[in-house]
Parts: sequence; C-alpha cells; structure tokens
Amino acid sequence: MINMAQSVIDSAKRLHSPAKFLGDNYNSIYSKNKNKFYWGIKPYKLVTDSAKLLPNSSKVLDLGCGEGKNSFYLAKMGFGINSVDVSGVGIKKLQDFAEKEGLMIEAQVSDAGLFLNNCENFDAVFCINMLQFIKQKNRIIKKMKSRTSHHGLNVIASFAAENEKKKKMALAKGRYLFDTGELKERYKDWKILFYEEKLGKWETHGKTRHRHLTIRMIAQKP
Repeated sequence: MINMAQSVIDSAKRLHSPAKFLGDNYNSIYSKNKNKFYWGIKPYKLVTDSAKLLPNSSKVLDLGCGEGKNSFYLAKMGFGINSVDVSGVGIKKLQDFAEKEGLMIEAQVSDAGLFLNNCENFDAVFCINMLQFIKQKNRIIKKMKSRTSHHGLNVIASFAAENEKKKKMALAKGRYLFDTGELKERYKDWKILFYEEKLGKWETHGKTRHRHLTIRMIAQKP
C-alpha cells in the first residue's frame, strides 16, 4: 500500500491547471470523510443499463471516475477496467476499497486528455458527469471516439443549458454546458442507442437546492 500511495502522489504532482485546480477541489471534498464516499457506491443507472450491452470480456475505461462507484460495479461485472481521475484522494479511496473487496481495477491520477493521448483502445468509454468541467470538451469527445474499438460504446452523462442565460451563469462558475442537442450532433456518425435530455431531480449538495438539465447517451461506433 505504501508504493500505491506514493504512485498516486507522484501522479497528482504531474497535473497542471486547470486539471490541478479541479483535482485540488475534489481532493478537499473527498477528504472531509475518508470513511465514506461522497457520491456513495451505488452505480449510475446509465452505467448498469449500458453494461448489459457489452461482451463479458470487454475492456472498459471509466473516465473521470471520482471515488469509483461506477468502476466498482464494472469490475464486479468482470470487465477489464481502467479508472482515471484528477483527484488523487478519489483514486486512493478507489484503490483501498478495490483491494478490500478483491476487485481488479487499474487506476491512475491523470488529466483526461493526456491519458487519452497515450492509452490503448477500449470496448467502452464511460464518461459520467465529467465533461461539464472541461472547456475543450469537444476535443475530449474526439479522443474518446478515437480510443473506442469498432462496435464499442461511448456512455456519457453530462449537463446542458436550458437557455443562454443559464449557460453564462454556469460559465461564470467554471462549468461548460452543452447546448441542447449538441452532444447528439457530435455523434451523428455513430449509432445512437439511447439519448435523453431532461430536468433531473432536485439536489442538495453544495450551497443551494438546484437541479440540472441532464443529458444521457449511449452511442455505438460503426
């Protein structure tokens, strides 16, 4: 465990702004209670639904994995999994839980774009609630698509702006929302297996009660 912890620290040091800023922010959030998971460990429904479409031998990527709730589920399903996040604290909590549960997960601290520049291809790339933090999100999407094997899946959840006012408000907070229909347009050359835009449930994390216009998509590469 000492070597694993040192590896996480070394990887975190290599991050640069704005990835480092985002990583530091979530390090603070995830450190508040080291015995609990901020987002829980119940997997996102879009992940469980899309996992049913994959062969048992699939290699998958959980991009922006946080503390690992979706990674844990995918590992339990028997997939070969790589998990990547900018939060060293999140990755350490993932590794500790995986070791305790006997789950095989290859995890590392990395900027999403840098990881995608040098990684292998995957049968599925899961990107759950990460793209809204990335200014060059369409560049990341192109890399995700290029690192997906033929007939593989991209599984994405993110947020859209209901109007220009809300988009500007989000931008002021460092959030880069999609326009309605934009994500689907980015995948017009793929087969869309599922696509939905709708207002989510009211949430209470953060300072004020709020809800998001959520996007959920499962797309298959030709």
